[in-house]
Amino acid sequence: MTNARPIVSTAGVLAGLALIAAIAHAGSWEAIERLPGRTATSVQVNGKPRVYFKITRETPLDVPIDGPSRLSVVSRAILPKGSSAVVRYTLVVSDRGRELERHDTESSPASKVRDPSAAAELGKSRRMTVDVPAGAHSVTLAVIGPTPVLVRLRRAASTSDGQPTVSLTPVVAERTMPVLENERTIPYYGLTIGHSVRYRVVGPTTLDLLTRLDFDRTMRGTQAYRIAISERGNRVREASYRTTKATAATYTNVRDRVPSKFDRLQLAVGAGLHEFDITLLAPAGHSASVHARIPQPTVGGEE
Repeated sequence: MTNARPIVSTAGVLAGLALIAAIAHAGSWEAIERLPGRTATSVQVNGKPRVYFKITRETPLDVPIDGPSRLSVVSRAILPKGSSAVVRYTLVVSDRGRELERHDTESSPASKVRDPSAAAELGKSRRMTVDVPAGAHSVTLAVIGPTPVLVRLRRAASTSDGQPTVSLTPVVAERTMPVLENERTIPYYGLTIGHSVRYRVVGPTTLDLLTRLDFDRTMRGTQAYRIAISERGNRVREASYRTTKATAATYTNVRDRVPSKFDRLQLAVGAGLHEFDITLLAPAGHSASVHARIPQPTVGGEE
């Protein structure tokens, strides 16, 4: 997939996985199963009931939520009975008209999910996580395109309000690029087109990614860049950013480039072992860096 080389030993990877696995019992997510004016739908997933809400192009979903918090959205396309087609759809989460997150994805029928009405096929799950800022909000979930979807909603406290996190070391990366900011050194890893950074993650958890575009001497003002997240060759998320040069951050081992201000993306990770490749898609001929972390495992009070 890439020409990048491993930068940690097998022993280090196993130790990291053991640490990450401890979070699987943290139980920090709370399901949202009632919404004003909307009727919930019970879906059988691997034989277990899960509460979903239906969204169509004409009927978006309003979700009252207090921040700072995270909103996890699991979506499933609704397909005609007997369909085997792959469909594309876009979910947009906004707050009073301001877009918070956009997820362009595709899905095909799932084999272990059952629509109680037996009138349709349901697609494989697709996930996104949205940061909700402080205060009372009513965020809107809308679908772009003709495909209706079902969404399962969960809420958790924000990881940006001081909750401890654990930095992840990739199993594949081309270059280490530590960032010095506010007298603290943070491990980042280099991204160039064709050379991704790969992380192994044990879920359920939330993968928190901080990315920075590299500014060289020719770059001025606001610059755009785009990244992708893939799992075993399947693209699960793309994100586009516009950013400016950081004023208080530097790379400790690179003299000809300056990091941008960081952009942040969170990905809800399901149960089990996952491998995610973080890739720079644009701009051509430039580079970026990525830092990954998860919430620190907790002890006691677990579900």
